[in-house]
Amino acid sequence: MAAKKYYAVRKGKATGIFPSWKACRETVEGFPGAEFQGFPDLAEAERYLGLGGAVPAQDAQEGRLVVYVDGSYSHALKRYAFSCVFLLPDGRIFTENGNGNQPDSLLLRNVTGEMLGAMFAVRFAIVNGFGWVEIRYDYEGIEKWATGAWRSKTELTRKYAAAMRNWGSQVKISFQKVAAHANVYYNEVADRLAKEALKAGNGIPRARKIEEMEPWDGDQDQ
Repeated sequence: MAAKKYYAVRKGKATGIFPSWKACRETVEGFPGAEFQGFPDLAEAERYLGLGGAVPAQDAQEGRLVVYVDGSYSHALKRYAFSCVFLLPDGRIFTENGNGNQPDSLLLRNVTGEMLGAMFAVRFAIVNGFGWVEIRYDYEGIEKWATGAWRSKTELTRKYAAAMRNWGSQVKISFQKVAAHANVYYNEVADRLAKEALKAGNGIPRARKIEEMEPWDGDQDQ
């Protein structure tokens, strides 16, 4: 029997997809009428929650990278930050975050971080040879500037839209909106990591090869 790598919670103290039984148990224990189930792969867990639907065979062969992105801003620190949570097709999970303080970028506050997160997700996908990256976000502009549904009215949003369109010739980019602050597990992790990055001095990191990174263990945060 295949080992269960993902636990999907429909009803619980928090909902979404969890990386371990320990993380899942803490959100369903003691919750009346909790609904949850374990799955061996991410696509099955998503279908249980009604996310994304079935993965076409060709796209499955290309390898879909799912990335939750978020941004944050601190007026006191005069700094913006981003974070990414990478869910690999083989079940491994990686994270990355960073911050900046460029004067023109500070004008868009947390939106700058949101855009940086999406751009970093795509660069990571390209560097690591993924054929498809699905960006899960809670700020609407991430998708609508990239697709042209919103007009880019500032220099920064124009640069963002142009970069995403250019990278779209190298990797398939899709988007899925998730509700902000609604206990969607990986979205909450991304939110926390973006806030933590505000206080760090790591700047904007380069997109690294997976072999250079340490997998993230969700249990350490429970």
